[in-house]
Amino acid sequence: MKQERRDFEADEIGIVYPIYGHMPPNMVRGFIKQVRIKADYKFAVLTYGMLDFNAAELWDGISQKAGTKFDYINTLVMVDNWLPNFDMNEQIKMDKHIPGQIEKIKADLREQKRWVKPATDDDRRNHDGFMFFSRLDPEVGFLKRSEKYFQVTDACIGCAVCTEVCPRGNYELTSAGVKIEGDCDFCFACIQNCPQKAIHFQSLPNDPLLARGEVNPDARYRNEHVSLWSIKESNRQ
Repeated sequence: MKQERRDFEADEIGIVYPIYGHMPPNMVRGFIKQVRIKADYKFAVLTYGMLDFNAAELWDGISQKAGTKFDYINTLVMVDNWLPNFDMNEQIKMDKHIPGQIEKIKADLREQKRWVKPATDDDRRNHDGFMFFSRLDPEVGFLKRSEKYFQVTDACIGCAVCTEVCPRGNYELTSAGVKIEGDCDFCFACIQNCPQKAIHFQSLPNDPLLARGEVNPDARYRNEHVSLWSIKESNRQ
C-alpha cells in the first residue's frame, strides 16, 4: 500500500481483506482504484465476523467500476473483533468451523473456480438498513477521525507498538506521550496489539455504532497464526 508500485502481473493474483459493515476498508477502495492488475485468474476473499450480507456483490461492483473484474469472490467467517459489540474472550470460544471453510476456498482456488457469492434481496435490504442506521457514506465506508474515537490511558509505557501496527500511521510517540491523529479505517490493530491494553474506545453517546464504548475493555485478540512482527512488516510494504 505504501509503495509506489501500481502495476501487478502474474498468472494468479488474489486479494484478502476484512469487511467493515459489509464493505471494503477505505484503504482497499483506494488501492483498487489506483492499481492495474493483469492475471488470467483474479480472486478475492472477504473475511467477516458475523454477517456478510451482500459483501461479495458490493466488491464486485466496486472493483469493476475501478477497472478490475475478479473471477472469484467469496466470504470467510472469522472471529468478530468489533469491540463495541463483542467480547473477544467469548468470540474465541466459538466454533465457526474456520479450517473447513478455508479448505473449501483453497479447493475452489486450485480449480480456478469462477464464481461470485450471490446476494439475496434480503441481504441487500439488510445492508441498506445498516447504512441508514449507521449514517455511513456508501462511497467511503468506515472512515473516522482516530483522535475522536480512541484514547490512550496512563497504562501506556511508550513501547511504540501502536506506531508500528497502525496502517495509516495515526500514532506518534512524543516527549509528552502518544499522540493520535488521522483518518481511521477501524481495523483495531492498535487496540488489539497494545501489550498494556492502554488504548480504548471513547464512549460517544450520539454515535449510533459506538455509543456503548467496548463490551469488554480487558479482552483483546490477535489471530494465533499472525505474529506481531508480521503485522509490523506488512505496514512497511
